[in-house]
Amino acid sequence: MCAQRLWPSVQALGRGLINNRTEIIQQGVKAYNVQNFNSSHLGQGHQQSHVSGHDRLATTQRITHTARGSFNKVVARSLHSGTVLFVKEFSDTENEHAHAILRSLPAYHATTVAGDNVLNNSFYHQHAPHLTDSEWARCSAEEIADGFIAMSQMCRHSPMDLEDSKHSGLCAVLSNRLTHISDNQLLMVLSALSLWPPTSATTTPNFVALWNALDQSCTERMRRWDMARMFLVADHWFALRLSRISMYNVKMTKVLGRRVTSMAPAQLVQYLFYANLSRKLEPFIVKKEIEKRLTQVLQQISVEELGVIAMGFFKTQTFLKSEALIEAIIKKTEDNLECVSDATLCAILKLLRKSIPVMQWKLMYGLLDSLLPQLDRLNNMCLLQVALLGNDLLVFHPKVIDTIAVKFASDIKVLRLKDIERITFALMLYNYVPPSRPDIFMLIAEALRCPERLLEINHYPKCFVSCVVYLMTMGILPQDLISAALQPSMLNLLNMSRHYSAMGREVIELDWALDIEGPANYRGYRLAPDMRIQLTKQYMGNLPSGLEKTLTHQERLLLEVKDKLSAMLGGVHLVTATHILPHIQTPDLVFCTTNDGEPVALPENFLDLPPASLKYPMECFNGIQWNAVIVAGRNSFIRNTDTLRGNVHMKKRQLTRLGYHVSVVPHMEYNRKSLRSKLGCLERSLKEGSTFVTEGRLESAWVTLKGQAERQEEVAG
Repeated sequence: MCAQRLWPSVQALGRGLINNRTEIIQQGVKAYNVQNFNSSHLGQGHQQSHVSGHDRLATTQRITHTARGSFNKVVARSLHSGTVLFVKEFSDTENEHAHAILRSLPAYHATTVAGDNVLNNSFYHQHAPHLTDSEWARCSAEEIADGFIAMSQMCRHSPMDLEDSKHSGLCAVLSNRLTHISDNQLLMVLSALSLWPPTSATTTPNFVALWNALDQSCTERMRRWDMARMFLVADHWFALRLSRISMYNVKMTKVLGRRVTSMAPAQLVQYLFYANLSRKLEPFIVKKEIEKRLTQVLQQISVEELGVIAMGFFKTQTFLKSEALIEAIIKKTEDNLECVSDATLCAILKLLRKSIPVMQWKLMYGLLDSLLPQLDRLNNMCLLQVALLGNDLLVFHPKVIDTIAVKFASDIKVLRLKDIERITFALMLYNYVPPSRPDIFMLIAEALRCPERLLEINHYPKCFVSCVVYLMTMGILPQDLISAALQPSMLNLLNMSRHYSAMGREVIELDWALDIEGPANYRGYRLAPDMRIQLTKQYMGNLPSGLEKTLTHQERLLLEVKDKLSAMLGGVHLVTATHILPHIQTPDLVFCTTNDGEPVALPENFLDLPPASLKYPMECFNGIQWNAVIVAGRNSFIRNTDTLRGNVHMKKRQLTRLGYHVSVVPHMEYNRKSLRSKLGCLERSLKEGSTFVTEGRLESAWVTLKGQAERQEEVAG
């Protein structure tokens, strides 16, 4: 059926699967500066057959490859000159919202500036002088500053181009004379710069000379200012949208970082707002002291101010450690759910998601309970944060996720690709098919095929590929989307960004899944065999030997279960640990039995298979049943349930598809202290999933293991 219908995005993305002939989409990518790419990663070895040059597409919006290797929209700002930055639109909206909160409260009026009134209209009434370069050079520093301020005022009514050559002399002289003007005049010059129309970049000659000189002068004078003046100057840099790249903002947050314990509530809020803009808190700043001060002032600030603080913590990757503070923030949030703004709630939820420790997971579930009645009034961006809230701790609230899925299904056409990717991830994580909208996965697939999504896919190829991988994890394998995800041009897009360096793991998961679960008639793109092996080896986990000093919890658990399983089977030669599925990092245990359930030795041919190969049960050995044991560690189950998380559920499904009888050993039951309890858990797991007849085996295994432990104690003693 799939081969008979035209993919809806055929004109925009390329040709789909038609009459069993595959001509997969080839996304157009402009020539970018790719000097920092790792060309050996994903960019080589892909099949390039039958993809014609005319499939390359012309983009209709500017896509810029930044120095960090990411693709972001170029967003022009209107408040100042040279404010074209590689920024995320929603991040700017968050910052604007946070600043609006500060502006709305009297406590911040003296230390913030309104975006539309950075310099008082009544300050200068006379016409600005139009002097030649040589005439400006003969003026005093104060006259030059006054002239620039007056000329800037004229831009309100008669916009001018700062980069016009007739302004070059003024900009140059002013840049050189800033050290000779007063602090107040310096602040007014900084304000005046915001009145000029935007230039094309932050690096145009006149603009970069001015803002760099202002940055240096402000930074040099900073230490003689009080905190209020520091904040006011920082706010002018925010009005210019240069906080992220200015030296002043970084230095200010560093200087004031030593004074957080004595800050008034409003000062702490405003300090963390500027820390958010610079995305950095210096290592010497004691995060515990900030938490202590926040605990002291929490009752004195509004929930909206708490959102500004939460944004500052989250953007600087400073997560909460104090359990008492976390509880207090949750309580304050729950008490204000009726009136809190969506953007503020988003910021608080982001912080809580990364801060709530596993031992406090019930607090998170309680917060989700409180949020449930509010979901109808929240916007999609906020609903997404609610859906993601429990992800890190695997806390699942079915009613919340189902309600959000219904809303997202109805709004699928207007959701951002990033939002679609995140909600798909949440559903995959919990292996959850929303009962109210079981068709949401079909809608997601159709949204990925939509021609209008092309530009977004080009901006965010990771989101597209991740969506396809999450669908595959749920057992949904749309051939056209998989082929699009594995096409060379898509892989090149992923390769062109260091932000996507871990995407190789998802790519090989997709490719190996085609071998295991893919349709026999699949004729789309695949990874080249040598590239697949290279990536498989790169991402495949180690086989724990027991000799390593620093084993992970999962590795120790695997070896312990293997030890007890071998005792039940009757010998270490009867079980092996191996990567049956080479695309999954954690290995599994394999053993064989006869049709009667008696253990038999594993065939040598199986043991000799290459580590990076897909290990099918060997059908040439008649009368042998193949068994796989998944040792399900700490993060294998949804919190407080016996339900496997999505990735582990996929693993079990794929092992079964290969022909294995699959048992799952749950860590929460197995981790009881007594040896007999551990063997009992293993026996129950084997009875449920394997062909091994366990009657009488537990006691003999217990005797064997008890004897081994006693001999080890004698040797050690």
